[in-house]
Amino acid sequence: MSHPVYLAFVWHMHQPFYRDLRTGECSMPWVRLHATKDYVDMVKRLEAFPNLHQTFNLVPSLVDQLQAYLPPNNQSDTFLDLSRKPAAELTDADKRFLLENFFLAAWDRMVVPHTRYQELLLKRGIAVPEESWPAVLRRFRTPDYLDLQVWFNLAWIDPWLRSQHAVLAALEKKGRRFTEEEKQAVLDAHLQLIGEVLPTYRQAAQRGQIELTCSPYYHPILPLLCDLQSAHEALPNLPLPARPFRHPEDARAHLQLALTRHADIFGKPPSGLWPSEGSVSEETIQLAIDAHLRWIATDEEILWRSLQRPRTPSLLYRPHRMARKSGELSMIFRDRELSDLVGFTYSQWEPKAAVQDFLGRCAAIQEQLREAPQPGLVSIILDGENAWEYYPGDGHEFFQQLYSALAADERFRVVTVSEYLDQYPACTEPPLARLHAGSWIGGNFSTWIGHPEKNDGWEKLAAVREDLMALDPPPNGHVRGRQEPAWKSFWAAEGSDWWWWYGDTNSSAQDLEFDRLFRTHLANVYHFLQRPVPAMLSAPIKMKAEAALPLPTATIAPTMDGLETTYYEWLYAGSLDLRKGGAMQRAGQILWMLWYGYDRTTCYLRLDLDRARLETGAQWSVAIEFPDRQATVRIRREPGMPAQAELATPTGQVSVPSGWQRILEVAIPRLPAGLGAGQSTRMQMTLLKGASAVEQHPAQGTWLLPAPSDEAAMAWSA
Repeated sequence: MSHPVYLAFVWHMHQPFYRDLRTGECSMPWVRLHATKDYVDMVKRLEAFPNLHQTFNLVPSLVDQLQAYLPPNNQSDTFLDLSRKPAAELTDADKRFLLENFFLAAWDRMVVPHTRYQELLLKRGIAVPEESWPAVLRRFRTPDYLDLQVWFNLAWIDPWLRSQHAVLAALEKKGRRFTEEEKQAVLDAHLQLIGEVLPTYRQAAQRGQIELTCSPYYHPILPLLCDLQSAHEALPNLPLPARPFRHPEDARAHLQLALTRHADIFGKPPSGLWPSEGSVSEETIQLAIDAHLRWIATDEEILWRSLQRPRTPSLLYRPHRMARKSGELSMIFRDRELSDLVGFTYSQWEPKAAVQDFLGRCAAIQEQLREAPQPGLVSIILDGENAWEYYPGDGHEFFQQLYSALAADERFRVVTVSEYLDQYPACTEPPLARLHAGSWIGGNFSTWIGHPEKNDGWEKLAAVREDLMALDPPPNGHVRGRQEPAWKSFWAAEGSDWWWWYGDTNSSAQDLEFDRLFRTHLANVYHFLQRPVPAMLSAPIKMKAEAALPLPTATIAPTMDGLETTYYEWLYAGSLDLRKGGAMQRAGQILWMLWYGYDRTTCYLRLDLDRARLETGAQWSVAIEFPDRQATVRIRREPGMPAQAELATPTGQVSVPSGWQRILEVAIPRLPAGLGAGQSTRMQMTLLKGASAVEQHPAQGTWLLPAPSDEAAMAWSA
């Protein structure tokens, strides 16, 4: 007998805690901007499909930050303050801030489609070396800054919602020469949308279309709070901080405060929990049972590592019992492939093809479960906000087609997790005897611990906690009910996001600001207790030095044909994995590996790329800039034509050898390019489709490309 397959979408809504609890200041706009782009429309789209039910996970500290913008708080953020400021009154520092930060958006989907916004980006330049800023500032006039203020804030409003708002739709059509009054209308729309978020969720929950769940209050990695040693379960040789940290009482506090806050906002406590980053361990399961949660969720890798058995659909697509001495709960495991396709891959596909692929995969799962005693539960769990800016139209067409197809197809039932458990409780087979400690990323915790910067953060956290306990000890050692500002600031510092940006795994344009915020939360512990702030919190943890690429190991002489002609031609080159870096592990990235090397006269560069993502019929090019030498190499590939490359320097322009087939290769004369003996130079690369920038590497700043001395080249070739 063939059952329908049940699909449980769980959308996780989360942002780091950006606001300074002491001053009220907020240096980053992402809570506000995602409220205008993602939080409202993700629920409102469901209204047209009443038989589709979904689960939304809201982190309590995100809710706090949303409410901070609304009466009676009426707080702001740095980006909003500079958006409100009349363009004619901007200082030079304000203008540079706008030009540096008001293009922080997915260029291909949010900037390029708007002619004026793209014009402003090209007027500024894709990358601006420090010495070029005075000239860039001189190019912009007051109307340019006013248009930039409007477009940054307008582009971050969901396009489907923009189209339904008469004023916003008219401004989008107008496109340029905005007035201060029109800018204010856009900013008023931001606050209006923020005010709609919680009522929209409450109404959808009241009509039974969504289930609301939460995460620990400030989004900490609970297993690491319980014991840093849990990181060794998956990675026994991972370096850990010298100072131990074991505070399960903090983990319990984050959980209990979250459940209480959720009940205050939505009228009842949640039944389910998405632990921050899907991070679980035996200790956290016990905490969840003690909190009377009905179910929690994590990634399928945790299931396979826990079971130590072959991977089978019958094990993945059902809830599992977690029975312990004090009680039990159900556990569901996300289908990693389906979740990551929605989060990272389908954004690069035509919506129709993406929907057909998704439905085909779900139908295949149904067929695999044909003989199962009860319908399977396929859990699609992912970030509910960051992926959509990489989709055309913020994902609206994709969702419309997907929801229409699911609503009409009898093979599928789209339900909340609790609705499934009401009908089909966790399997009566023996419960999981022991849960592997890990997260949704690789089944381990290396994203948050192990790197020297990450470990430094943990050591500072441990030191501040010791001082906090000495200066403000809670009664009987129980911290879970503490509401004092010092403890709240400390808990904000326990959030997972600060460690995400430490180390070399992920990078963003605001790495240094994330570091400052982490140390600010810790410093506020002392400010609130009226004690001197330790000097250790003044020194940055994140050292944003120029990334120096390692030297190649010998000279190379590859053929510029766009093919890896022999195994040896790039064997001794230096290399860099371009996929390491960025807030998301984006499967849509086109450029993924850089190779570089030299002989006595030439610098050779190679790029490995995902050819399937290079649309046929389009003009593609790669611009490689050397700002120190005022030199740029541009490799172009016209449809049906061989690649052509040119080196532009202050003295002129010359053609250089290149090839672009399976890989991209280019040979650059060292001396004309200014890459002389012993002269390292800064380098940055941009991939363009037509005139539109698609990718930039590195995402900010430059790499320091090493150039060997002639003596080194001679030694290599000896």
